[in-house]
Amino acid sequence: MQITLEGHAEPVAVEAGDTILTSLLRAGVPFPFSCQAGNCGTCKCELVSGDVLELEHSEHALAPEERAKGIVLACRTQVWDDTVVRRIDAEELVMHPSRIMRCRVVQL
Repeated sequence: MQITLEGHAEPVAVEAGDTILTSLLRAGVPFPFSCQAGNCGTCKCELVSGDVLELEHSEHALAPEERAKGIVLACRTQVWDDTVVRRIDAEELVMHPSRIMRCRVVQL
């Protein structure tokens, strides 16, 4: 299985059970995301074609009206067949490496 992100040169391989977001990030493809839990809506994209399974998510992040227009959350959509998606925000993204930052809460 593979994901084709419109505007990206190469298709991305998908492992069984992976979400669109997991597959794209593993391949080093810049894609907007934040919570990775279906609560923020940052990873919205348009499902152009493909068989997918949408996992539970917040209606705050993706309204039924948006879903009716083919919008999905990349972090909560598992790929079950070759899939084509289109980023909603076409701005160029810069991918920064992930890092762990230690901190301490001083006051609430």
